[in-house]
Amino acid sequence: MQIATIKGSPGHYQIGEGALKHLAENLNDLHVERIAVVTGRTAWEKAKPYLSAAITDNIKEKDIHFADGHCTVERTSRLAKIYQEQQVDAVIGIGGGTALDIAKASAINAQIKSILIPTIAATCAAWTPLSVFYQEDGAHSHYTEFPETNTLVIVEPAIIAEAPVKYLKAGIGDTLAKFYEARSLVEAFYPAGTLPVWLQISQFAARSCKDILLADSEAAIKACENNQVTDALIRVIEAIIATGGMVGGFGGKAGRIAGAHSIHNGLTAAPQIADSLHGEIVSYGILAQLVIEQDIEELHKLLNYYEAWGFPTSLADFSIQTDDQELLEAIAKKVTREEESIHLMKKEINADKVISAFLQLEDYSK
Repeated sequence: MQIATIKGSPGHYQIGEGALKHLAENLNDLHVERIAVVTGRTAWEKAKPYLSAAITDNIKEKDIHFADGHCTVERTSRLAKIYQEQQVDAVIGIGGGTALDIAKASAINAQIKSILIPTIAATCAAWTPLSVFYQEDGAHSHYTEFPETNTLVIVEPAIIAEAPVKYLKAGIGDTLAKFYEARSLVEAFYPAGTLPVWLQISQFAARSCKDILLADSEAAIKACENNQVTDALIRVIEAIIATGGMVGGFGGKAGRIAGAHSIHNGLTAAPQIADSLHGEIVSYGILAQLVIEQDIEELHKLLNYYEAWGFPTSLADFSIQTDDQELLEAIAKKVTREEESIHLMKKEINADKVISAFLQLEDYSK
């Protein structure tokens, strides 16, 4: 029998209008006195109006670390040492994935609590006890899953509604992939009817992500474009941050990444992709994965949604030309590196099959 380690949720999760006004009470309940902050510069300015004076008046400039640059091992280790020396009780991460990943890793290294406040809904970073690490030059290095879940996650929907809509779209793309990638992983490793209960929960969460996003994303995107908090927007935010986080939290490796994320990684070989967000590229990766799986019926369904959402459906949408054979080969080679998760799929994958999928998708998307 397989031994399962479940990290399904943070210790505490709060969402709602005015949730941040209760942060001081939460800190008191958690016996936190001395805090440090990791945040993006824009994120800090956006979050401050929602924080009570009891918090902002007690945060000194020296307690704030601005997350300029990347989440690196060196950076998080340096911060952890400072936090230990200063006897900090908790790190508050405010911002997007980079700030939250730095906060999580430095808190774990310092053996203190982590309190995470996402200001965009581009990933499930606030929920997941995992950080993605990069080299100093920005090259992807690795990710580390932590032995403890995050202490507290607080979501103020109004901050996310005020953020640029491109981040919400990225979150929709990244979260939608959870259903298709988790489905592929389960099909590859678990015979029908043999799923353990913990993996059934992961699959239920993955299906909920898909159902909510297909039903509510168009309305949520419009709400975000108008900086309005609506029920549809809140459902989509929770699908991205909470439900999306449960897919991997309960499923482990069977709830994480497969083809779509490998295709994302491969596409980063193209200079044209530099200004595209992670989830935007992953959303294209879903389509290419479906072509590889020859699930053309599902592909056509998604193409209709993508058109309504304004999502990329072809390489041309990233300014990549299909007659640039050298670039396509470089992308496909990176997609199919030995360590890539695309090889966890049921089908055997090679670079030629990836290029063929790209070209077929160009035809389908027309």
